[in-house]
Amino acid sequence: MRCKTILVGILVATLGIAVAVAGFAAEATRVKRSQLKLVFDGLEPECEYPSSPAMGLAIAATMALVLARVIITSATVGCCSCCIPTPNGPIFGRVCIVISWITSSIAVILFIAGAKLSSQKDVKTDTDGVYYCYTIKPGVFSAAGIIGLVSVLLGLIYYFLYVLDRSRAAKKPEVDLELEKQQVIDGNKPTISDGTKPQMP
Repeated sequence: MRCKTILVGILVATLGIAVAVAGFAAEATRVKRSQLKLVFDGLEPECEYPSSPAMGLAIAATMALVLARVIITSATVGCCSCCIPTPNGPIFGRVCIVISWITSSIAVILFIAGAKLSSQKDVKTDTDGVYYCYTIKPGVFSAAGIIGLVSVLLGLIYYFLYVLDRSRAAKKPEVDLELEKQQVIDGNKPTISDGTKPQMP
């Protein structure tokens, strides 16, 4: 049980770090406005975008985050884990897993939206009628990476609380069984009738 817990913890933590690293890498390699060129070829202008791995990194980060979410879910009690009490109180455990689900959803949405927006190569027009090339706003991928890492850490906290709770629940029947055996042994002892001689059954 301990080996499984350690392996799950290491795997999920590695995926969380991978999400953050991929998010910051996507942020660093995203196409900047200074790298774009507006070319007038014929009647319609066109945007020339340099190649960038930001979209692939965003997709990889999304897959890592989803995989971490699946591992945590399968290692506990599924999607209803927020309803299971934990040894440190049901409120703390539920808050951790609920916030973990919310933050992971936000991170996935940011990664997917960032990847989709990074693939847009259409020419835009501002309110003054001036043409420009669209670029994703800075901070989207890095924010997604940080939020994804927080989501994984909260999921790990709940997972360890869940394992501890199950371990305590497994030890409780053993303790109760030992107490029952002790009571049975004590009940078979001969009773003292006059203070000197035991009365045999």
